[in-house]
Amino acid sequence: MSIFKEYGDYDGIGLAELIKTKQISPLDPLDSAIDLIEKIDPKLNTVHRKLYHDATESINRNKDLEGIFAGVPMLLKDMDSALANHPMTQGSKYLKNTIMPYDNVLTKKFRKTGALICGKSATPEYGLMITTEPVEFGPTRNPWDTTKTTGGSSGGSASAVAARIVPFGHASDGGGSIRIPAASCGTVGLKPNRGRTSFSPTHGDKWGGFTHSGIVSRSIRDTAYMYDSLFGFEVGDPYGVHYEKGSLIDALGKKEKLKIGFNHQTRIPVEISEEAKKAVMFNAKLCEDLGHDVEEATLEYDGLLLSRAFVIIISAHVTQMFKELKELVGHNFKKKEVESTTRLFNYLGKTFSASDYTWARYTTQKIARSVMEQTNKYDVMIMPIISQPPANIADIRPKKSAELLNEIIMSLHLGGLFNIESIRRTVLDGLAPQSLWYAPDAMLQNITGQPAISLPTYWTDNNLPLGVQFVGRYADEATLLSLGAQLEETAPWIQRIPEVI
Repeated sequence: MSIFKEYGDYDGIGLAELIKTKQISPLDPLDSAIDLIEKIDPKLNTVHRKLYHDATESINRNKDLEGIFAGVPMLLKDMDSALANHPMTQGSKYLKNTIMPYDNVLTKKFRKTGALICGKSATPEYGLMITTEPVEFGPTRNPWDTTKTTGGSSGGSASAVAARIVPFGHASDGGGSIRIPAASCGTVGLKPNRGRTSFSPTHGDKWGGFTHSGIVSRSIRDTAYMYDSLFGFEVGDPYGVHYEKGSLIDALGKKEKLKIGFNHQTRIPVEISEEAKKAVMFNAKLCEDLGHDVEEATLEYDGLLLSRAFVIIISAHVTQMFKELKELVGHNFKKKEVESTTRLFNYLGKTFSASDYTWARYTTQKIARSVMEQTNKYDVMIMPIISQPPANIADIRPKKSAELLNEIIMSLHLGGLFNIESIRRTVLDGLAPQSLWYAPDAMLQNITGQPAISLPTYWTDNNLPLGVQFVGRYADEATLLSLGAQLEETAPWIQRIPEVI
C-alpha cells in the first residue's frame, strides 16, 4: 500500500467525488489512511483499535458506491456507537474483551453514507474527562505539538482529523466533548441540537439528555453533508426535533445578515486567558467585516450552582451505566479495572438521593431557560470553549493528591457527608475550578440543548489552534453552518498542516 499523494488535500466530499468520477480507485483513500495510521499513530496514539479488514469488506459490499461518502475512511469513537463483533472499550480496562453484539443506529447511518470505518478512536475512560489520557491506553497527543492535550472526550478523532489521517471522525459531546477537542486540535466541531441524533436501540438519551453525537471534520461542507445523513429520531426516542432533509446543505450558500453577540467571560471562578479573549474578539471582528451586526452581550447565570447540579446528574448516570455494563460483561468491575475518578463518580451516584437528582434536573432546566431567554435576541453568540491554548499533557488529569482523596472518601465510606448540604456545596464548589478550568462553560450548551460549533479560525503565534464556539438558537444548526462557511472562506484553515505529518 502507498499513500495517495494528494489524499490530505481533500475533505470527505472531495475524496468521494474523485472516487465516483473514477479519478482514483475506491481503495486509494483507505490505503492512504491505513498507511498514515501506521506512520503517524505511534506518535499520536489516536487509534485504540484498527479495523482495516472491516473497512475493506465495506468496500467489497458497496460495489455501486452508494452513499454521499462512498469510499471515504473515518474513525468511530470508542464509545457511544457500538460496532458488531468488536469491543467498545470506552477507554477502560474493564471492557477490553467485551464484544458488542450489534451495530447501533448511529453506526448504521455512518455505514449508509458509504464511509469506511477503519478504526476506533481514542477516548478517556467513559468520556468523563476533558482530556484524552486514559490510564489503560495512555495519552493521545496533539499533532500541532505532541506535548499538548487534544482535549476530550473525542480527542482521538480530533487528533486524527487534524493530522489528516481521516477527513472526519465520529465524536460525541456530553459536556463539551466535540467542541473542546475541535478547539484544541484545529478542527470543525458541531455539537448538534438535543434530539437530532439517536442512541437507539439501547438508550433514549445519555446523561439525562446532555449527550449529543456527531463528528469532527476539517471542512464545513463535510459537517453539513454528514449531519444531513445522521439527523432523525427513532421510534421511542424521548426527544423529537423536526429536520428538513437537505436544509443544512442549502444553508452553505446562504449569506443573510445576522445579529451576533459576543461574550468572553466565564461564570466559573477561573481565568480566561488573554489569548482566549483575543480569539473571541478576532472572530467577532471577522463577523463584523462580513457585514453582520456584532455587539458585546451579557450573560448571567450561577456557574457554580450549575456545575453542582451537573455533577449530581452525571454521577447518577455513571452508577446506572455500571449496572448496565455488569449485564454486558457478566461481572462487576474490579478496583484495578476502573480509574479512581470514575469509581468516585459511581460512588457518589449511589450516595445522592432521588430528590437530589430531581433537584439537579429542575436546576439545570431553570438555568437553561434563563440562558436561552437572555441570548434569544441574537442569531449567534460567540463564546470561549477553552480558556487558553492547548494545555500540556498531564495538566488536566487529576493530581495524585486528588486521587488519594478519592480513595480515602470511598474506603472510609464518607459519602454520607455529601448529604449535608453545606458540606456538599463547599466540596463541589471547590472542585469546579479544579476540574473545569480548561473548559469552564462548555457544559452550558449540553444543558440548554442548543447547537454550538467550534471553528479553527484563530491560531496563536506558536501555531497552536485556539477555537472558539458559535452558539445558535435552539434547533438552528443551519445558521451556524451558513456563518461557518463564510468564515471558512474568509479565514481558511484547511491549508494548515501540522508538523507531525
